[in-house]
Amino acid sequence: MVVSKEEIENRLSRVSGQIQGVKKMVEEDRYCIDVLIQIAAVRAALDRAGLLVLKRHLETCVTKAIKEEKGEELIEELDEALTKFLK
Repeated sequence: MVVSKEEIENRLSRVSGQIQGVKKMVEEDRYCIDVLIQIAAVRAALDRAGLLVLKRHLETCVTKAIKEEKGEELIEELDEALTKFLK
């Protein structure tokens, strides 16, 4: 099943809510370790959102490019994006 745009948007909305929660924690002078734990959770959630985008890309754009015999070009783009994502 192809990852839907709505699924990605929902995931990013949750990440946005988590970020607002972390901001509120800082404003309230919450314990630093608790803030750091929440920041780690936000990073993990954002990584999961990135993986959904990657999955959708593979299911749609890459499949289409291979059918159109443009796979080599897309592989280079994907390699560059993964290099940045995995840093």
